[in-house]
Amino acid sequence: MNSMEPADTELAPTAPSAGEASSGGLVNFDEPALVELELDGTDYRLDSGRAGTALCISTRPTGTWSWTFRGEARWQANVLRCKAFDRTVLARLSRALAEVSANLD
Repeated sequence: MNSMEPADTELAPTAPSAGEASSGGLVNFDEPALVELELDGTDYRLDSGRAGTALCISTRPTGTWSWTFRGEARWQANVLRCKAFDRTVLARLSRALAEVSANLD
């Protein structure tokens, strides 16, 4: 056996739970989202991260079940910031989050 080839005895990593399958464990999709919004055939979902210190943005094609974690966002001066999304999407998500926050008061 060549020393550069992987050993046949390597163990495969354990599979994540269904609620964490596409989030790397950062988001529990079994819990209710803070915000869900449909834009141009894509569903967007905002959740608090596992540690509660960040907002997580996930997407899925409208009409499907599986969410995919896309990035962590920061909430600064009532505006979401995330390099993974363009400003148009972030502006719509920011308005939706601001509305939810205002209704909590």
